[in-house]
Amino acid sequence: MDGNGTSKEFNAEVLRKVARIIDSIIFLVRLINEHITRLCRSLESFPEEFTIWDIAKVVNDAMDSITTSMSLIANIAPSSKLCGEERSQDLWNLHAALIIYHLEALMLLKHSLLSAFTGYYSAASIELRSAMESVVRGVVFDLLAIPEYRKNVKELQKIKGFRGAKSFPELIELLEKRLGDKRSKVSVEIFDMIDKELEEFNPESAFTKLLLQLKDWGVIDDKLLEDIDSYYAELSRLVHRAYSRSSEVDIRVAAERDLLDLEPVPEELFTYLHWFADLNGLFTYLVLKVFSIDLVQEDFKRCIDWSELSQDMQVASKLAETYDFWKRVIEVLEQLKAS
Repeated sequence: MDGNGTSKEFNAEVLRKVARIIDSIIFLVRLINEHITRLCRSLESFPEEFTIWDIAKVVNDAMDSITTSMSLIANIAPSSKLCGEERSQDLWNLHAALIIYHLEALMLLKHSLLSAFTGYYSAASIELRSAMESVVRGVVFDLLAIPEYRKNVKELQKIKGFRGAKSFPELIELLEKRLGDKRSKVSVEIFDMIDKELEEFNPESAFTKLLLQLKDWGVIDDKLLEDIDSYYAELSRLVHRAYSRSSEVDIRVAAERDLLDLEPVPEELFTYLHWFADLNGLFTYLVLKVFSIDLVQEDFKRCIDWSELSQDMQVASKLAETYDFWKRVIEVLEQLKAS
C-alpha cells in the first residue's frame, strides 16, 4: 500500500517485464566481460606479430602526445605564482570559446582511442575527424571575438546555413552590431548571443572553407592547409567506407580476425596511433597559436613560467622528430620565447 492507503497491484505481466530488464542487464554485463577478456588476449599477442620496440614506440608516442598536449596548453597560461590568479584567468576568459571546443576534442580523442583499441576503426575515424572539426571551429569562434579578425571573414561569408538556417554572415552582422570595434573579454559571449538572437544558427559543414579562413587569418600556411586537408580526406574516406576494401569486414577478413570480437587489427591500430599522435600536435599548435595573440604582449609574456614548460618541451621535441605537426608546436613555442 502507498502513503494514501491505495493498493498497488503487481500482476504477472509487470513481473515478466521487470525480469526481462534484469536479464538484459545481466546479458550485457556478461557480454562486456567476455569481450574485454578476448581483447586482453589479443593485446597479449601483439609481441608475436610485431617487435616489442615497434609496439612500445607507437603506443608511447600516442600517450605522450595527448598528455603533453594537455600539459603544454595548461602551463603556457600566465602563472598564478608569477602574476596572480586574476591574470591567469584573463587568458582563459579571452579564449574561453576555443577552450570549450578543445575540451570537447579531448573527450572525442579518448573515445576514439578506445574505439581503435577495440577494433572499430570506422568509429575511431569518425571521432578523430570530429575532434579535428571541434578544434578548428573553436579557433574560428574564438577569433571572431577579436575585431581585427572579424573584419576579414571572406571565407566565412561563403558558408550558407543548412537548409535555410542562419549561418556566419548573420552571426558576423550580429557581432558587428553588438561589439562594434570592441573585443569581447570573454569569447564565449558569442555563444550567448547566438542562443538569444540566432536560434536558427546552423552553418553547413564546410571544413575546407574554415581552413581557408584560418589561412587568411595567418593561423596556418599553405603547407599546413594541405596537410590538414589531407588528413581530413583520409579520415572521411574511412568514415564513409564507399569501397568495400575499407570496410570493417574486409579489414578483419584480410587480417584473419574474428568479425565480431573486440579485437584490434595490429596494422590498422598502428596506422591509427601514428595519426592520433600527429593530430594531437596539430591541436596543440592551433591552441598555442591563438593563445600567442595575447601571450606576446608584455603583461602576459612576463607571466609565463618557462621552467614549468621545460619537461613538456623536451617531450614535444622528441615527438617532433617523427611527427610533422609537433614540429609546428616547437616553432610556435620558440617564437613565443624569443619574442
